[in-house]
Amino acid sequence: MFRNFVLLLCLSVSVFGQLDSIYCGKQTCFDVLGVSRDADTPTIQKAYRALAKKYHPDRHKNGDEPQSDEKFRLIATAYEVLRDPEQRQEYEYMLDNPDQMYYHYYRYYKRRYSPKVDVRIVFVILIIVLSTIQYVSQRTKHSQALSYLVRDPKYRNQAKEKAIATKRFHIERQKFGRRLNRDEVKAHEEEVIRTIIAENFDVRGDCGPPSVRNTLVVQLICLPYYIITYTYWALRWIFLFKILGHSYGPEEKEYITSWRLGFNQKRWESLDEEKKAYFNSLELWNNEKFKAYTEKKAEEARIRLAEDTNQKRYRRYVKRNGPPTVDLDDL
Repeated sequence: MFRNFVLLLCLSVSVFGQLDSIYCGKQTCFDVLGVSRDADTPTIQKAYRALAKKYHPDRHKNGDEPQSDEKFRLIATAYEVLRDPEQRQEYEYMLDNPDQMYYHYYRYYKRRYSPKVDVRIVFVILIIVLSTIQYVSQRTKHSQALSYLVRDPKYRNQAKEKAIATKRFHIERQKFGRRLNRDEVKAHEEEVIRTIIAENFDVRGDCGPPSVRNTLVVQLICLPYYIITYTYWALRWIFLFKILGHSYGPEEKEYITSWRLGFNQKRWESLDEEKKAYFNSLELWNNEKFKAYTEKKAEEARIRLAEDTNQKRYRRYVKRNGPPTVDLDDL
């Protein structure tokens, strides 16, 4: 029994000795400031100001107090620990539980070396990073779309004809300073074809040319403008077409058509003029014609479903065995 008590005492002394290197060392931060453990923040501030004034290094330049620098640093450390409610709570927990040495070391050094960065700066950096990713994604999609057009025989032949007509396949020896080999000539022709396709074929929608206007940072900057513009557009629409009962113009008809088809602006712009003209010819801004269009599409979907092989197989199964049931015991 006595041996266990001595072992526990030695262990406690060892733990306390190892905790001397953090916070206020061998003294408690309360003793350093000369306050009790239940002292409130104003009392701690008052004690700190008095001690800081007494031990400030500028008051002891003549060397009359050789340990003033060390004392002042200790006082500043104690004040820093006790003035912060969260840090003070961690410190008091250490005083009450000195045996949890590794936990106290972890909390102390985590707080000491964790970066103190303004949340606003982190938010701005995050927006910039996301905007950069968006722009790179736009470039990648546009490049993939051009690569697809370059491989397509229709667009490739048109680009070749245009290159031959404009003599863009012609290679100036002065530009390279030497005669190109077969692979280099082929690479040059591919580059010319890609350039002609990019110049003459309008790739729109999600695969359109990259633009900083479509990035998050620009969208956030322009958000007030977008809100004002949309509010004006909505009020104008209500006033002209709901209150005054004016007929829709070409732009309004096109907007209603794309909206009722479920197309966003990018998808609508990516359509060729022939498809746009077809959809506009349906006159979907007219409620009766839109209703007829939806009924027609529903009937087409029903016919496709009726002719689908898997659906036929499922209907035969239901006819023979009845609708499938779920037994709760099997769950």
